[in-house]
Amino acid sequence: MLIATFRLELDALALAETFERHPERVATHDTDWTMPCLWAANADFEALDGTLANDPTVDSIVETVRFDDEKDYHSDWSDDIQERIDAYVDHEGSLLSAAATADGWRVRFRFVARDQFDAFREVLTEERYSFRLLELVQPDEPRHSIGVLTPIQREALRAAREHGYYSVPREISTRELAAELDMSHQNLSEVLRRATENPVEATLQPTTSD
Repeated sequence: MLIATFRLELDALALAETFERHPERVATHDTDWTMPCLWAANADFEALDGTLANDPTVDSIVETVRFDDEKDYHSDWSDDIQERIDAYVDHEGSLLSAAATADGWRVRFRFVARDQFDAFREVLTEERYSFRLLELVQPDEPRHSIGVLTPIQREALRAAREHGYYSVPREISTRELAAELDMSHQNLSEVLRRATENPVEATLQPTTSD
């Protein structure tokens, strides 16, 4: 069994139109996919109400609750969105949780085995949706997790990304990045190696037999 956490673009699931018009909005829900809960603060609620009513991924707003400068929405997804999710989880997968912001959806899926996990990624690729694997865990095996990093490793990766270390062509050298982090060149090289070792090992794990 695999538990995978992905970052998906909004178009891969729902609410892309709403977030395009209201990028500061936040939509979240957990395991109850059929009844998403959306939350907004300090917004033009009349405009947001209209946007949600016209969003093709939302069938209807079932209930709203207003608290001064905040408002909660409970809604039903359209049939197209339900079918899209059914297509995703048809590969022996189940949606465990999901949360969205203007940056995209963060979703957790459980897959029976590696081939179902690979099939899910193939569906996203075929549909031309961009995605990023954030974490891969095998609960029934020794842990191979992309998300488990030490604070130093996380900071080094964050700085490397922000300064263009992983860009093509590379925008900063290892020595220059080490100076930014007040670390030795050798120490930074070791930190980055260890930080990227887990995701590589997790990705190359052989499929477990049932």
